[in-house]
Amino acid sequence: MKRVELHARLKAVQQHELVRGKDITTLTAFMDNKELEQHIERYEQIVENHGKKNGKETQAASLPANSETP
Repeated sequence: MKRVELHARLKAVQQHELVRGKDITTLTAFMDNKELEQHIERYEQIVENHGKKNGKETQAASLPANSETP
């Protein structure tokens, strides 16, 4: 996956209520693509699990960058 695509996924996850206000991007400059993808996948899993717990089937990768979740 291209780094630009990884950053788009990271930005989408950053918009979710669970991580909004937390800086999950600072160390990404020091990560190679594989590490960055693993970092993103961890946060996507957190968001997905939160959605399932609340009765929503939400995947972070499908959230628009400017998504507002209730």
